Amino acid sequence: MRTGKELIGLAIVDVRDGKKLGHADEIVISPDDGRLLGFVMKDGGLFSGKESIVEIGDVRSIGRDAITVEGDEVAHTPEASAEAFREARGSDRSLVGRKIVTQGGTVVGQVHDIVLNEEQRRVTSLTIGGGLLEQGDALPATRIVSVGPDLIVIRDEDDDGAAPGPFGAN
Repeated sequence: MRTGKELIGLAIVDVRDGKKLGHADEIVISPDDGRLLGFVMKDGGLFSGKESIVEIGDVRSIGRDAITVEGDEVAHTPEASAEAFREARGSDRSLVGRKIVTQGGTVVGQVHDIVLNEEQRRVTSLTIGGGLLEQGDALPATRIVSVGPDLIVIRDEDDDGAAPGPFGAN
């Protein structure tokens, strides 16, 4: 398990020729179900460079020090990316920074970061700051009911018998 912030800056490497194509500048997550859709890659320095898209289907591995792909042709323009990728990136439904409210109407905090299972390639929890929860508290993604344009709605804590939300699917 790794946080989204730990993945930002990782080198994206073509394993066929050992060439560094760029680095992960942004992680794109489906706000509908928490799946990792891919990465926005920059090929220059941290604050400059051309932006390309690497979709998750083209990722061979997410390692400790690099994200590996097979061939530089996997990097393409944002316009050529899959519709789901473009919608997730273009929507105003990014998880980080969004406030969280329970179904009962209590604001519990704001998303500080995401935690990903690299093998399953999906969000497993959110780290929270502010509100009722302490900075760094983990909120299981299975409690997420919906991600809307304004807030993330989660099940109330005492509603443990409810079926997992859309982020709980395998």
